[in-house]
Amino acid sequence: MSPPSCLRNQKQLRFALRVGLGLTVLTEAAKADLPDGFGKTTTVQVCGKCHSPERATSLHQSDSEWEETITKMVKLGARASDDDFDAILVYLTQHFGPEKPGPININKATAVDLQTTLLLRRSQAMAILQYRSQHGDFKSIDDLRNIPGLDFSKIETKKARIAFLK
Repeated sequence: MSPPSCLRNQKQLRFALRVGLGLTVLTEAAKADLPDGFGKTTTVQVCGKCHSPERATSLHQSDSEWEETITKMVKLGARASDDDFDAILVYLTQHFGPEKPGPININKATAVDLQTTLLLRRSQAMAILQYRSQHGDFKSIDDLRNIPGLDFSKIETKKARIAFLK
């Protein structure tokens, strides 16, 4: 026997509120991690519906590449006004343009940072994070040799891009 429709509607409402509160918390956390500027809130709200805005912003693309990415997201179902997409494009090109990012601090880097900056597979980035959490901060490039499942030759070719800060 199914519950009366008024109870089903209350359950649906409670579920929607929990999801909405969860998205608000995620959105607030994402806003804190991104640089301030015109279009930030719109970027977090629109892009954050499907993925972490930090993941996309780690790409560091040119204006035309960001425009292509936004077009691709629209084709995949992203919804916003033309003005919102313009604001997102301005924000992304202004703060995440093609300039090369500085060295990555291997002791603070996230999995996304490791994947995009060092061009590692997700499994390799996760192996670094797991090893770091079990053994503490890395002190030199040689410490990375001990990580099971890590293609060290890939790390070695990018050693100039890695910093060992606490």
